[in-house]
Amino acid sequence: MIREAARFAVGSMKRSLLLPALVVPALLAGCGSSGSGDKASTPSLAKPTSTITIANFEYAPEPAVVKAGTKVSVTNKDDAPHTLTDKGSPRAFDSGTVKHGQTRTVTFSKPGTYAYTCLFHPTMAGKVTVTK
Repeated sequence: MIREAARFAVGSMKRSLLLPALVVPALLAGCGSSGSGDKASTPSLAKPTSTITIANFEYAPEPAVVKAGTKVSVTNKDDAPHTLTDKGSPRAFDSGTVKHGQTRTVTFSKPGTYAYTCLFHPTMAGKVTVTK
């Protein structure tokens, strides 16, 4: 009788562990993305912008989408100075120093995807996709 009760308890425990073991991976798979990047980094679905804001040491929107030839306003809401500078060589764009409360203009001329940074704060980074 004790063996049967123990066998029943072990069987119940296995069943109760089996369901979460099957369900959790299925749920996590549904949260993942297909392809090499996450959907947040797929700028083709984003609405083109004409403004990039710097606040809390971050660029927004991130990533940004801009139509070629657009003059983009870069506004700094932080107390520290920042830049919006192409990481490429030669640089396709550079806002120059944007102090607190200032707005500078950058023109994105050539279609492509560009990584940019702040020259004062290299951990700040963003991407902009310039479309036709």
